[in-house]
Amino acid sequence: MFKKIAISAPVLALAFVSSAALAVPQTHNIQVFADIPSADFYVQPVNHDTVAMPQQLLWNNTTSKLEGISRDFKVKSSVSASVGPAIKATLLDPAVMSSGTEDIQLAVRFNNIALTLGNETEVVAADAAIAEAIAPLSIMPIEPSGGYKEGNYTGNVRVMFDAP
Repeated sequence: MFKKIAISAPVLALAFVSSAALAVPQTHNIQVFADIPSADFYVQPVNHDTVAMPQQLLWNNTTSKLEGISRDFKVKSSVSASVGPAIKATLLDPAVMSSGTEDIQLAVRFNNIALTLGNETEVVAADAAIAEAIAPLSIMPIEPSGGYKEGNYTGNVRVMFDAP
């Protein structure tokens, strides 16, 4: 019986080596990124998920209304503090959500100032932006004239911030 075990052990070892050689390699892609702002100018979300993850506008069953969102941003600009507005903002695209057949317009405000498409608007004055401050970004749905229609809506709000 000892001989059988002695002969079987090398065969068993060979089987393990063979099976390891046949293992399927696995690869993983891990997406990483960094956003390193300058010390003189930045507009960064307090919670990074604001720009990294989709933001859901919730449906209120009680009021039959779509609710908006508000997210805080850290802002600072010492770039042009002596010459005028510290931070301006503009919408780069129309602010709208679509279901494919229906649209919901969105009102976008930064630091309680309405943003418009293609028009730079001062959103933080020079004296307020020299030291880091917190400013809210709000996105509010505008109820269509015929009311909200059933559907799955998606959209992007693209805002550009600049120091003149």
